Amino acid sequence: MTSGLTFQHVLRSEWTKLSPANWAVLIALPVVFSALSAWIGHANHAQATSATLSVGGGFLLFAVAIGVFGLTMMTSEFQSGVIRATFAAIPRRLPVLWAKAIVLVVVATPALLVAYFGAFLTFQAFTDSAFRLSLGDPGILRSLFGAVGATVAAGLMALALGTLLRSTAGALSAYILLLVVLPSVLMSALPVSFQGALPYFPTLALQGMFRNTSEAMVQVGSAPDVMLSPGVSSAVVLGWVILLLAWAAALLRRRDV
Repeated sequence: MTSGLTFQHVLRSEWTKLSPANWAVLIALPVVFSALSAWIGHANHAQATSATLSVGGGFLLFAVAIGVFGLTMMTSEFQSGVIRATFAAIPRRLPVLWAKAIVLVVVATPALLVAYFGAFLTFQAFTDSAFRLSLGDPGILRSLFGAVGATVAAGLMALALGTLLRSTAGALSAYILLLVVLPSVLMSALPVSFQGALPYFPTLALQGMFRNTSEAMVQVGSAPDVMLSPGVSSAVVLGWVILLLAWAAALLRRRDV
């Protein structure tokens, strides 16, 4: 960085680029989604749902929302040309990526805590009393915090993809492919003998972070019933985040703007 420009200055610069609408949507969307889902289930006299689904049934929707937020933190600057001024002020470049990652975590974590806890409580408020769960039930709190961590991790992966591809359309396509399409294709295409590798792919590892271990193996979305434990899933997700951010950092240093 140039003389007199500290990492705190870079952080402050990234913070000022955010709009309150960015994190307000993260709070409102899952609560509305969970209320709508619970109302539909209540109207149709739905049977009891699993604790994992009660916590993370909307995970893919939330992950896409935080993914768009994460990847546009970088792609919007590349496409507008603002990144040239940013890198002129910060020639080493990497502090920009680390500052964006920190800001994403700092903004998204409390917003998603409110979102997931609000979504869960709203869902239960609309659920028949015989099937209602509470925060004190086994594994619920751990699953809620796991869902928050998984969604923030998905946002960091999106930030890395935005840095690698520099195009909003390209990064979003790659993110959706990695998070949604690829697991479904692999589950259909891979022979049974190779499906033990599926929980190590990002989507199933992310979902494994909030699996409620007090239940039998459950299915979340398109995930099979062979998920890893939350602890192992968290380690796998951490590995994916480090790998993608390291790759993004290496290319960011070497490429022209």
